[in-house]
Amino acid sequence: MIKKLIVDFFKKIETDEGIDSRNGKAIFFVNSLLEEKHGKFHYISIQKATRIHKKYVENYNEVSANVKDPFLKDVMAEYLGFKDFENYRKSFTIDSNIDEENNLIEGKEGESIGLLAIILKNKIPILIGSILMVSLFVIYKDTLLVNSNCIVWKKDHYKKVPCYYLNSISNATYHIDIDRFKKVTLTKDMEFFTNEKPNYWYGSNKKGKREFFTARGVHPETLKELKPITEHILKSEGFPLL
Repeated sequence: MIKKLIVDFFKKIETDEGIDSRNGKAIFFVNSLLEEKHGKFHYISIQKATRIHKKYVENYNEVSANVKDPFLKDVMAEYLGFKDFENYRKSFTIDSNIDEENNLIEGKEGESIGLLAIILKNKIPILIGSILMVSLFVIYKDTLLVNSNCIVWKKDHYKKVPCYYLNSISNATYHIDIDRFKKVTLTKDMEFFTNEKPNYWYGSNKKGKREFFTARGVHPETLKELKPITEHILKSEGFPLL
């Protein structure tokens, strides 16, 4: 179950964040989830996150990277859309029970086909109905729920709104901290880096003009992932570092 959790976790980072490299996914795990979202600085190193990826995703069995910490498992499960790891684990209980039931039936020679047919006949309508209900809920959940997770851009910041608003996007996809995320104009008295870590991100609008923001996220016009500022970018903007 731990391996499946970790594989699902890194796969979602690759899909949702557009990060393909092992190191890039490890940096996102440590910097964006543990540090920025949960305030857990230096909880694990990027190197350890990389080893976790190598061991469980790339099957490097000789790599030592056990994940026994309940908090780390909860963070991964939460990113996958579950309350915690226990909630993630329980989501597979139904499938396990069905497998056990089928195994018991197959153990009875001469009765397996008949009994299995009866069980499937009784369960298929329920399963189909459940699948349809879940599918409809997934499609329309942001519209149906009062506390939807959609946001819309307002001048220099994101605002939480119902998902039927024009130009709204689902923050369940982008995971933007809207309390911190603002568009700003750089000035020379800003602290661009803290302990060598960037305090601002940048991206180009639809006209190709570079714009700056106070947190990780996507550009509100293009929805492309922002990049952290560098000394080179600052120099090109007329802010040479001393």
